[in-house]
Amino acid sequence: MTCAVSANGERAAGQDHHPALVLLRDPARTPKIARPSRADGYVTRSEQWQIMARVLAAVTPLGALIGLIPGYFLGDGTTRSIVTGALIGFLIAAGMVAFDVGWAVGLIPRGWREAPFLVVLVTRSLAWLAIIVTTIAVPLLTIGGVAWNELVDPGLAWSVVISFVAALVINFIAQVNRLLGRGVLVGLILGRYHRPREEVRIFLFVDLRSSTQIAEKLGNLRYHAFLKRFVADVSTSALRHGADIHRFVGDEVVLTWTERKGLENAACIQTVFAMADAIDHSSGDYLAEFGAVPSFWAGLHMGPVVTGEIGTVKHEIVYLGDTPNTTARIEQACRDFERTFLASGDVVEAVTIPDGITVESLGPIDLRGVGNSVELFALDR
Repeated sequence: MTCAVSANGERAAGQDHHPALVLLRDPARTPKIARPSRADGYVTRSEQWQIMARVLAAVTPLGALIGLIPGYFLGDGTTRSIVTGALIGFLIAAGMVAFDVGWAVGLIPRGWREAPFLVVLVTRSLAWLAIIVTTIAVPLLTIGGVAWNELVDPGLAWSVVISFVAALVINFIAQVNRLLGRGVLVGLILGRYHRPREEVRIFLFVDLRSSTQIAEKLGNLRYHAFLKRFVADVSTSALRHGADIHRFVGDEVVLTWTERKGLENAACIQTVFAMADAIDHSSGDYLAEFGAVPSFWAGLHMGPVVTGEIGTVKHEIVYLGDTPNTTARIEQACRDFERTFLASGDVVEAVTIPDGITVESLGPIDLRGVGNSVELFALDR
C-alpha cells in the first residue's frame, strides 16, 4: 500500500512519518504500490467501458419494449409507427444510460463532474434535454416519415420546456442527495431514522498522512485543491464498494456500511486497497500538479450504534456509541505501529479475507479513550 512502503519498495521504518511528501524535482522518491490481481482495485478505462456496455445491454431492450407502446397507440398501428416507437425508446434509454453511467464511472471529464452545484445542475439538465429531443426527432424525421414543419410547432416547444423543467427537478434532487450523501435524503424524507434504532455498522476512518507538511509546502489554496482531489479519489473507490460517506472531518474521511453490505465480498477491506490503487494510478497527475502524492492511514472496526436524526434548524443522521470512537482510535494507532491499515478483531473474525491479503495479529492493544483492550490486525498485500 502507498503509505506502507518506501520509494524502493521496502516497508517504512523508524521515524519516517511523512512518506506522502514527494517532491516533483525528485520523482524517483515516488512510493510504489505493489499491484495485485486488480479485480477489486482501480477501474481502468477499459473496465469503465465494459461496465457501460453491460448496463446498456441490460437496459436498452427494455427501452425499446416500452417505446413499442406509444408507437402502436399514438401512431396508426402500422409497422412503421411501431418500429419508430421502439427505436425512440431504444435511443432514449441508450443516450440517458450512457450519459449517467459515464458520469458515475468517471468517463465524463473530472472538471465537469466536480464543477459548482449550479453549473452541474444546468449542464446536466441541458444534456438530458438534448438527448431526449435528438432521440425523438431523428427517428420521426427519418423512419417515421414526419415532415420538419409538422415536427416544429408550439406543441413541441411546450414539450421541450416541460422536459427541461423536469430534468432540472430530477437533477436538483440528485445533486442534493449527492451533497448530503447517498441515501441520506431518502432516509430523511421517509423518516427512516426519525425514531432512533440500534444496529450493527462497520466504520472506516481514512486520514491523509503528512497533511501538515503538505499544506506548508503547497500553501492553503493549493492544499485545498490537493485535498479535494484526494477526497474525490477516496470517495469514488468507497462508493464503488457500497460505502456511505458519513462525513469529512478536516483531512479525514469517515465511511460506513451496514453489517451485511460491508462484509459481503469483503467490501470494507477491498475499499482500502481500491483507494490505494486509485491514488497510484493518478500519482503522475498528483506529481505534475502538486509535486506530492497522497497516502493515508486507515482504521476499520464494527459494532453496535444508535442511528437517528438530530437537529432542528439543520438535520443530520448521527451514529452514537463506542464504535465510531474506537474506530478513530484504531486509525490513530496506525501511526504508533507504522502500519497503513489496521482492523479490529471483530471485523477480521466476521469477514472472509480476500485472496492476496495478508493479516498479521498485533495482539490486544489498549487504546486511549477505550475502556477494554482491542485486538488489532495489520492488513497488507
